Amino acid sequence: MGFLTALLSFAVTIGILVTIHEYGHYWVAKKFNVKILRFSVGFGKVIKSFRRGETEFTLCAIPLGGYVKMLDERETKVASEEQHRAFNRQSVYKRFAIVAAGPVANFLLAIILFAFVFILGVNGIKPVIGSVSDSGFFDQAGLQVGDELLSINHSPTPNIGEFSNQFIQAIDTQPLTIQARSKNDNLKTTTLNIEGDFLANPEQGLDHYLGFKFAMPELPAVIKSVAPNSAASKAGLQPLDMILSANGQNISTWQDFVLAVQVKPIKPIKLLIQRNNITLTRTIVPLLINNIPKAGVSVNVPENHLKNWQVLTKKDPVDALLSASFKVYQLTLLNLKMIKKMIIGEASIEQISGPVSIANYAGKSAEVGLTPFLSFLALISIGLGLLNLLPIPLLDGGHLFFYIIEIIKGSPVSDSAQQIFAKLGLFVILSLTFVALYNDLIRLL
Repeated sequence: MGFLTALLSFAVTIGILVTIHEYGHYWVAKKFNVKILRFSVGFGKVIKSFRRGETEFTLCAIPLGGYVKMLDERETKVASEEQHRAFNRQSVYKRFAIVAAGPVANFLLAIILFAFVFILGVNGIKPVIGSVSDSGFFDQAGLQVGDELLSINHSPTPNIGEFSNQFIQAIDTQPLTIQARSKNDNLKTTTLNIEGDFLANPEQGLDHYLGFKFAMPELPAVIKSVAPNSAASKAGLQPLDMILSANGQNISTWQDFVLAVQVKPIKPIKLLIQRNNITLTRTIVPLLINNIPKAGVSVNVPENHLKNWQVLTKKDPVDALLSASFKVYQLTLLNLKMIKKMIIGEASIEQISGPVSIANYAGKSAEVGLTPFLSFLALISIGLGLLNLLPIPLLDGGHLFFYIIEIIKGSPVSDSAQQIFAKLGLFVILSLTFVALYNDLIRLL
């Protein structure tokens, strides 16, 4: 993945999410006849601006947020004929609606994006068990090699990704009900009793936690293409070369070759290859790209090789919208669960990602295709909406928290109290930013 791809994908991601978020504030404020002075995407130096009516629209140099500046007597002197249009003059319920509209817009965007993904169709690999560990949760439940996992708690799991999603959503249910189809096409229903907290350490992987591995289509170790200036190109590898061994170890599948290449620290690998029925030796030195050793080759996939493994799941528009709404609801609950676990120390703060990680994931998803990028965009939109709803001063959630207090006590929170909480909020935001950037740096290193 190129740096420019990641940078462009990050800019598109942040640009869309910030614009939609701020438009939520803007749209509701306009409905309440509040005067909008500026709609800004980004902070800092203005790159581009134009005026439409009474509002200035700007694009700024630092693309890490945005804001909608409304007429407000607390910030500037307001003419008497316009005081009724000042934000601070609106009822607490109107102010609450205007502030809440930003995060709500992010959730609505996520629903629309997921609905679009479901209409286009989601490609995936069937969730078939490839191996089962002794005494693991799957072994205890009587699941066997070759079983295709059909549902969890009666929610269909047509592909590996959906099985993982449904498991995480149902993780608090004990026991889980698993329906599977054996190699002999016999349907069976079993219960899965789990212990420990997977969400406390999701990096271990779902298969490791449950004690099994998914079956994967095995591809022969035949090269389809060689990237220019890559490690493979420098070693003299060519399309249609078959890899027979690496440093004396037999290579029978493409996955064997990938594992042989991705060993750290990087060392020269002596390959035995077959080319036009002639056996040759070549030495390759993988290049480190995004901290992963790469050979710079792609695999040759025989025609129809994946046909029996792949499944395309499509939905009609109405079902897609309903499914997307439920998915956003599920992911919101999951995110809240993770936030709670990090606050009480049951989950690691290493899971917090910063702009570098987001750019990396954005670039990778964009390279894979439209639907993965849209799914990524929806996930980040949910995260942005939730982040802004946290009751932290300076964020939307902090303002909403003050409005709730105002509704309960019948009067606004004092300016002095708001200033104290604003300083606390700034500390929390800076701390989260530091953790996110530190995690990004550790991942890079």
